[in-house]
Amino acid sequence: MLGLLSSLWALASPLMSVPDEEAHTIKAAAVVRGQMQGEPGTAQGERAQVLVPTFIASTDGLSACFTWKPNVSAACSPALAPGTATIKANTSAGNYNPMYYAVTGLPSLFWTGAKAIYAMRILSSLISAAFLAVALTCLASLQRWKLPLFVGSFAVTPMVLFLSGGVNPNALEVATSMAVFSGLCLAWERTATGGRWRPALASAAVSAAVLANTRAASLLWLALAVAASLTMFGLRPLISILREKFFWVMAALVAVGCGLAVLWQKSADSLQNLMGTGINTPPIQIVSIMLDRTFDFAAGYVSYLGWLDTLGPSGVLAVWAALIIGVIVAALCVPSRAARWTIGFLVAAIIVLPPLLQIPLAKDVGIIWQGRYILALVVILITACGVALRSFNVDLSGVGRRASLVVLTVMVFGHIYSFIYGLRRYVIGIQDQSNWSDMIAAPQWQPPLGWIALAVAYLVVLIAGATLLHRSMTALPKAEERLAEATASTPSST
Repeated sequence: MLGLLSSLWALASPLMSVPDEEAHTIKAAAVVRGQMQGEPGTAQGERAQVLVPTFIASTDGLSACFTWKPNVSAACSPALAPGTATIKANTSAGNYNPMYYAVTGLPSLFWTGAKAIYAMRILSSLISAAFLAVALTCLASLQRWKLPLFVGSFAVTPMVLFLSGGVNPNALEVATSMAVFSGLCLAWERTATGGRWRPALASAAVSAAVLANTRAASLLWLALAVAASLTMFGLRPLISILREKFFWVMAALVAVGCGLAVLWQKSADSLQNLMGTGINTPPIQIVSIMLDRTFDFAAGYVSYLGWLDTLGPSGVLAVWAALIIGVIVAALCVPSRAARWTIGFLVAAIIVLPPLLQIPLAKDVGIIWQGRYILALVVILITACGVALRSFNVDLSGVGRRASLVVLTVMVFGHIYSFIYGLRRYVIGIQDQSNWSDMIAAPQWQPPLGWIALAVAYLVVLIAGATLLHRSMTALPKAEERLAEATASTPSST
């Protein structure tokens, strides 16, 4: 389901309409051709130079006519230049870790033109969807799994799926962060109860090794995911398996992944951003500006389409604001002090880290922070709320059943509304007056298969996924089901 949803986003978004997509596309095509970094620029703001096929190089500037212009449709975008001759191209992702690109760029070796780039997008979306599926499977494997799985589904916001549909390692960073935390939670629970903890730990270790090599800040999210899981479950489960050989094999895997990430960061100077203009602003003022924008950044957790030029529908933002704030409040009320501390720690980190991370960047690139930069940690927070709520008993046969149906219906609405709103932005542009009818009567741009077919397919997949989740949430265990049937068949006494 997740793979289908993110793949539909890959088709629905015009080429290069996902933030920084042309830089990542050029980087991916270069890496699979043996250019890990290319020829670095000599000054701040100067992009790296690589050699790629003509059709890949022509992606640079492909979205320039409609980027930052939400009232302009994607019809103005020129076609990709034909040909596969190798030419020079520039990318601001030249010093990024090559792991993600070494896989995502593979389709460009076998196809050309738009077909190759759509294939790169779909491959990227399927990889991210696989790690999201790992995370949700781990949550569904907890002893009291219903609320963790239900709340965990909140973490798959429209923004996560939108990013998954483009060539950008941001989505993989988010998915692996959630998989690391969920896998560790399952492993710690099973070590405490004598269950099969090795598969859970293995999934967390593989996810951690991948996470470490996605983006420059990924090591920080990895450290926070591990810290949050140990705060939630305590050190005792970890200590109990320190003598197990399997634990040390997995620890070595993670160490190798982190070691390679650090080695790349130092050799390629990947903590340096290659774009932007610096400002001379005192740190205290930067902190003040960033804290003022805390809730503005929150839109980037939910639905911010395109290059920060199209804020998602206010109704969708309201839905996820209610869901996220609701589960945070509920998680802060659980009996477990450790769980409460974990949620408080993650909330504080989401507020404090953006100003702290922005301060050293401001002198080189200015204040460039976006909500999606910390989306990985937000997803960990939402997942942690679900794990914390496993201590609550919820009756899913009556009011709870109806409540879960209502919440899932609202989430389906939020996802499909974001999807169609994104299509509207590129099919006809967002105008001051309502122009929904023009999508049918006078479309200016059409995605592959047409926007109506994609929207219908997206809605069908959403409904199927929500139905499966609702049925699994509200299904009675066999023993309870037999008891309910026996009670129903017993004549009532007068």
